[in-house]
Amino acid sequence: MAIMIPSVISPEVKSSAERKIFEWFQNAPGTDKWIVLHSLGITTHNKVIYGETDFLVLAPQLGIFALEVKGGRVKRENGIWYFTNRYGKTNSKFRGPFEQAKDGIFSIVDAMKKRVDIEHRYIPNVLFGYGVMFPDIEYTSSGIDEEQWQVFDSRDGSNVKQFIKRLAEGVKSKWEALYGPLNKSKLPDAADVRYMASILRGDFDCAVSMNVQLHNASEALIALTKEQYRCLDQLDDNPRCLIQGPAGTGKTLLAIEEVKKSVARGEKVALFCFNSNLADWLNSYFSDMPESVRPEFVGTLHKYMTQVAKEADLLPPYPHDPDRIRYYYQTDLPEAAAYALLETGELFDKIVVDEAQDLIRDSYLDVMGGCLKKGLSRGRWTLFGDFSMQAIYAEGVSGTKLIEKLDDITSFIRFKLTVNCRNTKPICKEIETVTGFKAPHDLWTKVDGPPVQYLTWSTMESQCRKLKAVLKQLADSHIEPEKITILSPRKREDSVVSMLDGYVVKDFSVPPGMNTTFCTIQAYKGLENSVIILTDIEGFSAEKLMYVGLSRACTGLYVLESDSAKREYDNLLMRRLFNE
Repeated sequence: MAIMIPSVISPEVKSSAERKIFEWFQNAPGTDKWIVLHSLGITTHNKVIYGETDFLVLAPQLGIFALEVKGGRVKRENGIWYFTNRYGKTNSKFRGPFEQAKDGIFSIVDAMKKRVDIEHRYIPNVLFGYGVMFPDIEYTSSGIDEEQWQVFDSRDGSNVKQFIKRLAEGVKSKWEALYGPLNKSKLPDAADVRYMASILRGDFDCAVSMNVQLHNASEALIALTKEQYRCLDQLDDNPRCLIQGPAGTGKTLLAIEEVKKSVARGEKVALFCFNSNLADWLNSYFSDMPESVRPEFVGTLHKYMTQVAKEADLLPPYPHDPDRIRYYYQTDLPEAAAYALLETGELFDKIVVDEAQDLIRDSYLDVMGGCLKKGLSRGRWTLFGDFSMQAIYAEGVSGTKLIEKLDDITSFIRFKLTVNCRNTKPICKEIETVTGFKAPHDLWTKVDGPPVQYLTWSTMESQCRKLKAVLKQLADSHIEPEKITILSPRKREDSVVSMLDGYVVKDFSVPPGMNTTFCTIQAYKGLENSVIILTDIEGFSAEKLMYVGLSRACTGLYVLESDSAKREYDNLLMRRLFNE
């Protein structure tokens, strides 16, 4: 995969052709040492001030090549170029793409001559050329200003690597026809390519602030989330539905919409979840909604069971022995609530359950069936869950076995959400690397964002310094504090956050307020924020916990890992690559 500068393509780029080609270079095999610069504003352009080269490819042992991209339909008549976009709008230009690309490469070479140091004065003499890419059409025209080997069109598919090699061979042949055998010194090596990128980078990578990157990515992700709502239309005629999907596929938002639609139809609805922080967020959300779409109950199933048992004067005493607490919540409380429901007869027309993978337990199912008209076997319910990677409280029971419990009760339709609409592409890639959870890449979000950043620490003191540096960097980038959440597998008093001074970091609560927040990874399940800083990471073996932590980040992700965790990560990366 080529190194792209900038590393992400801005949502401001409207050309789908440029977006495709950016992705093709980014994913091209065997191009690891290539550097591809995108959208260079050449301020010293020979003919047009602020002229633009769409892509500049710096390829070791091949040369440097300016590329002009033209999407849609293209034709040339009587020396005039006509370009028709996907909306059918046609523009005409006297100056064609080959002339643009040619002027672009000469301006770039001239710019390099003025910038190279003495040690690299040979750099502007490396082999260079230009080409034009028409990814949407078969380009059959020919003119005196172009060669067929300079053309990339739909017949090339996505093979940008082969095009650059063809371009290099064509330029080399043309050179040798004029000047004789090519001296190897005219072919840049990997170090030359890195140097050229360093002196040109400022023209390409206009230091897009992280704040702008996060905003652009967030806007695109919100648009993708709306696409998920279409699945709701398929649920209206089905009384019992199980919606499965990995992190980031919009399950909670869909649960909210399903609740609102059901309440608006006059149904008495309960919305259950497992995580108390998620329950607080859901309550906060519905408190701002009109009563016409508010459910009868919103919160954790445990809160509902406590409420029902207490109202019936059946609430069991809370245990003093810590070893009994789990038994209390999994057995004593559900039994009391189920018995109370037999007495009250207060039933819901429908229940919607988020985080269902944590609530499919016989004792909990008895309560859900007891509070639902016609029970779980014939009543109306919709369950949302991730049974593959987020069943962190299932105590070793597989996702398949959990779903079999529902199969034993009744029939229901299943719907799988597949498209990630929370995490940017770099975060999706990191989740795959760390956890081994492999979703087909065409189901990843198409939204780019800042790269995931790993920072290694050897002591808690050095971790604290690095955490402060990250927080300062985010503050300098004008990222609002409330868009940042620090997560840890440890409680606050055992976490690096307890060592912070000079920064206000509040424990997460709903509403989160205007401050940076802290939470354990486990307690933050089901929630998200723009920027997540994972701290106190001493290993990657707890794959499901790491999956939850990594997938909470929408657009920015930092991981503070120990020296031993870094070694584990490096070995993990090698194993993943080897298995591929």
